[in-house]
Amino acid sequence: MAGTARRHGNLPAEVSSFIGRRRQLQEIKSSLATSRLVTLVGPGGVGKTRLAVRAAADLERAVADGAWLVELGALTNPSLVPEAVMSSVGLRDESGQWPLSRLIDHLADRALLLVLDNCEHLIDACAVLADALLRESPNLRILATSRRPLGIQGERIVKVGPLALPGPDALEHPERVAQSEAVALLSERAAAAGADLDLHGPDAQAAVDLVRHLDGIPLAIELAAVRLRTVGLPQLLERLHDRFHLLVGGSSAAPARQQTLEATIAWSHDLLDDRERAVLRRLSVFPASFALDAAEHVASAAPLPELDVVGAIGALVDGSFIGIERDAVGARYRMHETMRAFALLRLREADEEHLARQAHRDWFAELCRRADSDGSSPDDERTLAALRSLGVEEDDLRGALELCLADEAGAGIGLRMSVGLGRHWSNRALSEGIHWLEALLARSSPSDGARGRALFVRSYLAVAQGDHAGGLEVVEEAVRFAREDDDGVFLVRVLAMQAALHVLAGDLDAARHAALEAQHLALALADDIALLATAQSEALIASVDGDFERMRDVGLEAAARCARVHEIYMLSTHRTSAGFGSMMLGDHDAAEESLRAALEATLVLDDRPGLIMRLQALAGNAALAGRAERAATLLGATDALRAEGSYRVSLFIRPLVEQATALAKDQLGQARFDRAFSAGLALERDAAVALALGTAPPAAHRSTQQHDDPLSRREREVAMLAAEGMTNKAIAGRLFVSERTVETHVYNVLNKLGVRSRAGIADWMATTPGS
Repeated sequence: MAGTARRHGNLPAEVSSFIGRRRQLQEIKSSLATSRLVTLVGPGGVGKTRLAVRAAADLERAVADGAWLVELGALTNPSLVPEAVMSSVGLRDESGQWPLSRLIDHLADRALLLVLDNCEHLIDACAVLADALLRESPNLRILATSRRPLGIQGERIVKVGPLALPGPDALEHPERVAQSEAVALLSERAAAAGADLDLHGPDAQAAVDLVRHLDGIPLAIELAAVRLRTVGLPQLLERLHDRFHLLVGGSSAAPARQQTLEATIAWSHDLLDDRERAVLRRLSVFPASFALDAAEHVASAAPLPELDVVGAIGALVDGSFIGIERDAVGARYRMHETMRAFALLRLREADEEHLARQAHRDWFAELCRRADSDGSSPDDERTLAALRSLGVEEDDLRGALELCLADEAGAGIGLRMSVGLGRHWSNRALSEGIHWLEALLARSSPSDGARGRALFVRSYLAVAQGDHAGGLEVVEEAVRFAREDDDGVFLVRVLAMQAALHVLAGDLDAARHAALEAQHLALALADDIALLATAQSEALIASVDGDFERMRDVGLEAAARCARVHEIYMLSTHRTSAGFGSMMLGDHDAAEESLRAALEATLVLDDRPGLIMRLQALAGNAALAGRAERAATLLGATDALRAEGSYRVSLFIRPLVEQATALAKDQLGQARFDRAFSAGLALERDAAVALALGTAPPAAHRSTQQHDDPLSRREREVAMLAAEGMTNKAIAGRLFVSERTVETHVYNVLNKLGVRSRAGIADWMATTPGS
């Protein structure tokens, strides 16, 4: 999740050929030319998603800001639809602004195609969101898929039916058999499974009969085609005849097409052995993609003799029950929505749903525990990687937290999850994090042991939101819990947060009292994390007192301690303190060095508000050092990034920003200032960072690289080494970073370039100028 999506959208690459639908593709494109909302309506398994993604891909380059897919099939809470859209378009929720309002602001002046997939179970929420966005974003177009229309003004409905079947006289003209969409799909998928059909010979009649029995439904045809690997076409057709007869007789109330689809899935399902069926139904609790270790944990929720989850998953992949996606980190698996619905019914019939959902929740609770966002983990590289991996399974987190709200005991588990999710929420999903925390705090026992830490997380979410009064109220309650806790380090951290909030609220006496108690405790504990926490509040108080020498010294000492214990979260903060202190003392070279180091640490954390603040600090330092044009350009760059995310200017940095702006205008004059500021506004994020770090490309190459290179400086370094054939371990040794960090960079590179392997990276590097 940490990597930004490709510049022109996030549409997935096609992993198999697209068959037919030419007329409908043209109809969709024509409809979008005249209507800003087009909804593809049809039954499950008919191919609405594949059709929408192909249409969007065809239009992607014609849309200035790209095409973006929002997968809603796994979402169960209608109130989180705006958050799901924000996440899909790469928009972080760090401002605390109402998500729908935040989306409207972001999309207001963008020309963008939004694909809302699987809206039927969230129809009202999707309708409200689409209506609001279309009213406020004149260049936005929406392509939705649903089993029923959204029902709002201006909606154009395109009905998606089955694939075209062979005509009644098709067998008299053999070339027409292969040309029909349904038979073409059967032949293509059968060949992919290793079973070539002779459509000009003995297989023609059986193929025509088969696709007619399947009513031309793509999912049914694909499932049947996989079975041709082990069963002949006549035998497959015979089995389907028998099964359809039984099912129609037992469920005459169901529509014929639903009977056919369920019959096809059921027939394939019955060919699995007991263990494979058990694994399939238990995996249905994953609403999104999942990794093998998570699958093993959930599939083993109830004992099975000689359960081989890996072998079972292999059989399920071979049978097209689940799909496999490969990236730099490894393989992930995903179940088609229709298949998932079928498997979920089997899970309920087996009376295993609650057990499987508990196992799913407990797996992600443990992952959150390992992420340990209160910063007490000494292995921040792994902590960061764990937090980033959580972003891949956003829907899993939501599903786990929903189950946590079922009872008081579950809410306690949810509170513990929130401790590991705090940084993730503050950096990417602020409003959603506040939503979950408040619900969990209200549902849990007032005496729950995790309550104090959850309140601490809630306090820094309040700070991120700019709600200092609310944060102070919450942290004071957290202090009461912390005093009853045996963890002295935690008490120090809470007291340090309380001191910082008192500073922000203007009560310096209370701030000094809390900071002094925290410092005494930290010294007695002789704990690095505790001492680093107290240094944060100490530096903040020193800055308010105007004791910039003390602020610098505290920052430098704490930064050195961070390096010794590999504490990257606080390194950025303490480097900033050192830089700010040096700046105010007039040592601008030392300030530049510290602030650049702070910025680099912020980039590793992928902390967008922190990045903006460090750029603003560097702009202030440039202005105070007499480098007015650099200051104005950086101010413009931060203004653009801030507007993109609706971020507030921090109270801590605001006076410096105002001073830097006034100084740069005085030194340059209004006209030159405006030109430099506008140049900064035009910079994209990576170019702004390169300018701040002094790694910007020469002027002759700057404009081309600025607009065409999707990779950051570090990602380009990793990509070059990967293209040379180096392993992640070798790259880590070359760049002096952890192997997990390299994995994350490679994952981001694959996403940004839209390729699926290292060979794809090598091809891109070989054909891209300047690589």
